[in-house]
Amino acid sequence: MNLPYSTEDLPTAFENGYTSDQQQHQVTIGEYEVTVTGAELVSYGLGSCLGVALYDEKRSIAGLIHIKRPRAPSHTGSNKASFADTGLRMLFDEMQSCGAEAQDVTATLAGGSDIDGAAAAVTMDIGRKNINQAKQTLEKLGITISDTTVGGNEVMSMYFDGGSGEVTIETLS
Repeated sequence: MNLPYSTEDLPTAFENGYTSDQQQHQVTIGEYEVTVTGAELVSYGLGSCLGVALYDEKRSIAGLIHIKRPRAPSHTGSNKASFADTGLRMLFDEMQSCGAEAQDVTATLAGGSDIDGAAAAVTMDIGRKNINQAKQTLEKLGITISDTTVGGNEVMSMYFDGGSGEVTIETLS
């Protein structure tokens, strides 16, 4: 094929490597992540699940958790990060170990929807229960809720800029 230019003059993709000022970490069901480097934290597919972003603006400490259910069962074999009551405490404990203080932490909640086709989650009212338990747990921890995008019937994704504390919610509609 004859091109009107020489390919030798084109830069090679990633010629000098690829660097980014901001990394992105995906937080999936039953996981949480804490960053002190300003990384972007993201949770995709929040239906009845709940994403909770915690941010200490004074110290630039950010954390995100993807909650599946409201309360942990009494047996010890469960992933405690999957539950609002135990997972939020775990997330906040890790943030405190990085220097966060409750009076400076704010929370943003997203998800907790009733999704058509997820009959078990809707019938059991999991979304609403996740929201209520998260609010109760955050209150016990002394954390103020600054914003919520919860309920409804849409799947959401939550993007959390760990440097600025800005949260962006996208819906799949």
